[in-house]
Amino acid sequence: MKLCIHRNLKIEFIIHRGFMFRILLLCCLLIVAPQMGSAQSRSERQADVLISRRNAIVSAIEYASPAVVNISTTRTTTQMVNMSPFFDDPWAPFFDFPFQVPQRRTLHGLGSGVIFDREGYVITNQHVIEGADSTTVLLSDGREASAEIAGEDFLTDLAVLKIDMPELKAIELGSGDDLMIGEWAIAIGHPFATMVEDASPTVTVGVVSATGRSLKTGDRLYRDLIQTDASINPGNSGGGLVNLYGQLIGINTAIYSTSGGSQGIGFAVPVNVVQKVVAQLVRYGAVIPPDIGVQPQDLTQKLAEAFDLEEGIGVLVAGIKTGSPAEAAGFQRRDVIETIDQKPISDSEAFWAITRLLREGQSATFRVLRDGKRRNLRLTIQELQWSYTVPGWGITIEQLNRQQTGEYIRRGALVTKVQSRGILAQRGLKRGDLIYRINSLKVNSLEDFKRIINQLQSPQRLSLYFERDGKQWELSDLLIR
Repeated sequence: MKLCIHRNLKIEFIIHRGFMFRILLLCCLLIVAPQMGSAQSRSERQADVLISRRNAIVSAIEYASPAVVNISTTRTTTQMVNMSPFFDDPWAPFFDFPFQVPQRRTLHGLGSGVIFDREGYVITNQHVIEGADSTTVLLSDGREASAEIAGEDFLTDLAVLKIDMPELKAIELGSGDDLMIGEWAIAIGHPFATMVEDASPTVTVGVVSATGRSLKTGDRLYRDLIQTDASINPGNSGGGLVNLYGQLIGINTAIYSTSGGSQGIGFAVPVNVVQKVVAQLVRYGAVIPPDIGVQPQDLTQKLAEAFDLEEGIGVLVAGIKTGSPAEAAGFQRRDVIETIDQKPISDSEAFWAITRLLREGQSATFRVLRDGKRRNLRLTIQELQWSYTVPGWGITIEQLNRQQTGEYIRRGALVTKVQSRGILAQRGLKRGDLIYRINSLKVNSLEDFKRIINQLQSPQRLSLYFERDGKQWELSDLLIR
């Protein structure tokens, strides 16, 4: 009886111990299983986040950033400062013995640029390098190179630098013709780069706010600009505006601001204009306009009423040069040019902004209004305008070619003919002189010279600055009629 009781107790103990083991195993599974599930879900979640982080914007920035560079310039100026021989003498204010001494100042500039091709051509804004004595390009990988100015264009505010550096990453060019309002736009540049001391560019993101904008700043009239709300700050000038493919769609150029900083209204020169200008700057060092043979005239209110036209729509053909492409294309006086290659023409400035970039051998379609009927005239550019005889000045001016550029310290317009009885010849101007400034306005090319003198009101007194044998000369108080 006792034996049986003991056996039963032993059986019950074994059963109880097995039950406890199962309970313990179940508890362990309950503790470990959630942790395993949690680890797996966290990994999956991190993978999903990583995919979402590496979006199209990130990819575009990684693709385009190596082609964006920092540009720093130095410029030395000399100013005449009034000095007193008494310096800190307390009696000095009672005497009038001032004299002037030259004082040199070194100015530093900052901007951005975009590597255009692997040969070392870099696009930037003309105002970034204007007047620079030396220019340095800092690449995104930390390498530095001294740069030479290959060409500059005042009207579009574009310039091309040349650096000698291996293994360059060039930007891929996009298109400005199919931009959509509201699509993403990424501004890449080097705002305040000297403060952060980092070679890698800064990125801001926005959208294309508008296209075809015009902007007047100082002596420049920008046309056909891209407007964006991507923040553009000091130092961004000359940097790239790219799309979601990392392709260049514009060169960041200007901002509209009441405080000097970004207020969400930035402007970029569209890549289509950039390509045309850069091609000429690389080849010639300047934009050489074609010889079209049309003399355009703005439609004033009186002229518009006389021709029964709407003011500000088109330009009037006031004259046609004999033997010119315009005459060959069938233009007539009193024609009203409304569009060029389907781009509307509102005034003579818009006319020149488009025609100046037409290449030799290129054709363009002009829609004109004649006797109340519209017709298309096909004009083919035969040659570029390399020389210009200035009416009333008694001189002929030419554009420097690549070889001649190396013979002068500055850029300018070359004097090739001087009439012996003209006023400029009498004042000492000679063949071979290079005019680089008229009054306070810089002359970088023949086109600059023409633009400046066309703005002068006759008669007017002016000062002419030119280079001869590496020295600066000045003809002041010239009366031009």
